[in-house]
Amino acid sequence: MEQPPPVPVAPTADVPPPRSSFFAKAFNIFAVPGDVFEEIRTAPAATANWLVPILVSSLLGIVASLIIFDQPNIQQQLREQNARAIDRQVKAGKLSQAEADQRLAMSEKYMGPAMLKVFGSVFGTAAAFIRLFWWGFILWLFSRWFLHTPVGYLKTLEVCGLAALIAVLGGIIGLLLQMNLDRLMVTPSAALLVSEFDVTRKAHWFLAAANPFYFWQVGIMGFGLAKLVGSPVWRAAIPVTAFWLIQESALILAGLGQFAM
Repeated sequence: MEQPPPVPVAPTADVPPPRSSFFAKAFNIFAVPGDVFEEIRTAPAATANWLVPILVSSLLGIVASLIIFDQPNIQQQLREQNARAIDRQVKAGKLSQAEADQRLAMSEKYMGPAMLKVFGSVFGTAAAFIRLFWWGFILWLFSRWFLHTPVGYLKTLEVCGLAALIAVLGGIIGLLLQMNLDRLMVTPSAALLVSEFDVTRKAHWFLAAANPFYFWQVGIMGFGLAKLVGSPVWRAAIPVTAFWLIQESALILAGLGQFAM
């Protein structure tokens, strides 16, 4: 008996793997970051991966400013730190006593709770955006200079945005610490060893920079860059971490410790 000819089967197109939601990525960045970055590498660019984290980070900065600068003890500590800094300038001959008195009067005017809250909110929001775009640029640059596998800037922004969620977690813990300890510059860092944080002392800023959440975030950014370019993790993580250490040290030594946090 003659067999009927086989029915031709139309070739099926490759079905792309389903894309996870932003909230799934936000959770997995703490648990399985490799899966997150592998999806980012192959999927089209998604603005939510960097925009949502940076908005959350900005909101946290605003809330932290409203809460922290509403505490009388924190306000008093800031006044005392400012008075000590001016007194050092007088003793060093950089200011006359009349100029020092004038500066103290001006600082009293502009260091009220309302102004501190406004300045802290604006500074926190601006710093969050600047930090994201800066690190996106650094990873983009490293992919070309060190890893010789160019990737798109939007891809590196996604890596930095999702990694920023680690800093958000650290910020929440730091805010809870400040609310409970009622001290200036209390963060989950080596600065906890300092009973009275002095913003004019570089050693105290170095202690504040020794924050495990910072190291975790930088490590995740290096890991994400390695995934994007398909290189061993160490080849991306070492230059990224080294750059971060140099940048933090330079800012603190230049007297700009607040920009290193």
